[in-house]
Amino acid sequence: MKIIGTLLAAGVVPVLAYRFGRTQAAWQDARNAKRSLRRDRRTAWSHTARLAVGAALLLAGLTAAAFDLAR
Repeated sequence: MKIIGTLLAAGVVPVLAYRFGRTQAAWQDARNAKRSLRRDRRTAWSHTARLAVGAALLLAGLTAAAFDLAR
């Protein structure tokens, strides 16, 4: 019985240590993901703004060309 208890303890300690380490890593991953989300959101908004400005300039140019052809 003593051997079974020893083997059980020897098996449980590494498992608990692994789970504790993964819990810590999960919190770090969540924190890094939150920071990454902010950075990615800023990047996406800057790309959207550039796309909107480009589309507006393109439409303005096409409108000017259409207006010039209509006269």
